[in-house]
Amino acid sequence: MIGVPAADRAQFKAWSDALVAPLGSVFFAPPSPELIEEQRRIRAELEAYFVRLVDERRRVPKDDLLTALVQAELEGSRLSFDELLAMLILLLVAGNETTTNLIGNAALELLAHPAALRAVRADPSLVPGAIEEVLRFSSPVQMDPRLAVRDVEVQGTTIPAGEFVLCWLGAANRDEAVFERPETFDVRREKQNHVAFGFGPHYCLGASLATLEAQVAVRVLLARTRAFRRTNEEPLPMHPSIVFRGVTSLPMVLDPA
Repeated sequence: MIGVPAADRAQFKAWSDALVAPLGSVFFAPPSPELIEEQRRIRAELEAYFVRLVDERRRVPKDDLLTALVQAELEGSRLSFDELLAMLILLLVAGNETTTNLIGNAALELLAHPAALRAVRADPSLVPGAIEEVLRFSSPVQMDPRLAVRDVEVQGTTIPAGEFVLCWLGAANRDEAVFERPETFDVRREKQNHVAFGFGPHYCLGASLATLEAQVAVRVLLARTRAFRRTNEEPLPMHPSIVFRGVTSLPMVLDPA
């Protein structure tokens, strides 16, 4: 969608992984000088790459999101060049990281709940509900920080202006006051008011696309296999960032349909 050439996608994946690896750690300990330098280097490489792509789209427009953003900048809208670069990096990282974890978590939860897997195999119309339940039960984004702009009281606790609050979305999605049987993975759950994508004015910009991508991935996985399973039961490598719930590798055996 952005317009990154296919030949460069492996490099973009490496940049994205490196950018998000320490995400959230700043709330628990100051970043080291080495980490700060590495993050600046990665961002500088991304910006240099996008500058070249932006120049190409100015000369030769294409039918992609990058061209649309470039044209918005050229038409004198509120999007400055720095904002254009920031938007591209945001779309690259957010669109890659969150959806990757959602698809991986869906595969893991279906394997962990054989009855649910049998149900969606027998009735593919359950796939949308299954993805919504994965979003609730195994939220790809576990934590979302907010800054208090004024003093506010929440259930008897005063949060002073200027303080950061870490909103644990994963915990909210297991709230027994909101969900019946919150610890049960139920692909037929009717009431799905989870906050996996946040809420209010900061609701995830890519929620619909992420949900659609996960649905398509699971439908194709089910349609093209008789069965799938992990290659072994060894512990999987977890995502290094406290913000995300997911694994960085998921070796699978697929039995073709």
